[in-house]
Amino acid sequence: MNKPTITRTSLFVLAVLAALAASLPASAGSYYRKGTFEAAGGVNFPVGETADYLTSSGTLLFGGGRNLNESTALQVEWTHNWLEFDQAVLERAESDSVHFDDTHASTWSMTLNLVKRINPKSEIVPWLTGGMGYYKRNIQITQEMLLYYPPFWDPWWGWVDGGWAPGEVITGNREASGFGFNVGFGFDTQIDSGASLFLDVRYHHAYLDGVDVTLIPIMAGVRW
Repeated sequence: MNKPTITRTSLFVLAVLAALAASLPASAGSYYRKGTFEAAGGVNFPVGETADYLTSSGTLLFGGGRNLNESTALQVEWTHNWLEFDQAVLERAESDSVHFDDTHASTWSMTLNLVKRINPKSEIVPWLTGGMGYYKRNIQITQEMLLYYPPFWDPWWGWVDGGWAPGEVITGNREASGFGFNVGFGFDTQIDSGASLFLDVRYHHAYLDGVDVTLIPIMAGVRW
């Protein structure tokens, strides 16, 4: 079985966040607005039964909500996880008559989470979070085939003749959805204008038809 690898998508997300962090001067103190918004990215690690089929890739998180008080927040989070098929899984499925040119796998979720900050007035604020919501897994298998492209009219080029040309065709598609939960922890460090940088470690488990999805994303982000 292949070991998880960090893809170029993950490295790009982490590089953007690192550059943003370097451009913002640090400031002491603690300040939390009534409204809150967060954006983060990083890398995910499939665990349990999920790791038998999929390997690591990038993760993106957006969230927003309300600070109930200085130590507690309630927020809605959207998380997207890109995933890669383990090469051994594809080799077992291929045969003389079945061949995969490319594969795509991902999960996304929309959850309601409670955040509990520990010692919110300190410069580095640890916190715990947990929530539940809707999860969806998408899997696609594609092959290169000859496709017919019909003629069309373009305002710049005029009449463009159609014809046959290579193209990517979806030959297999599987979707599954259900409910799941996540728990995690992290810490914030304050920067200017009441914003903060944060590190986030989560455990996601989605109860789906077939194989449940279990992931551990590790992300860095900015919170306002």
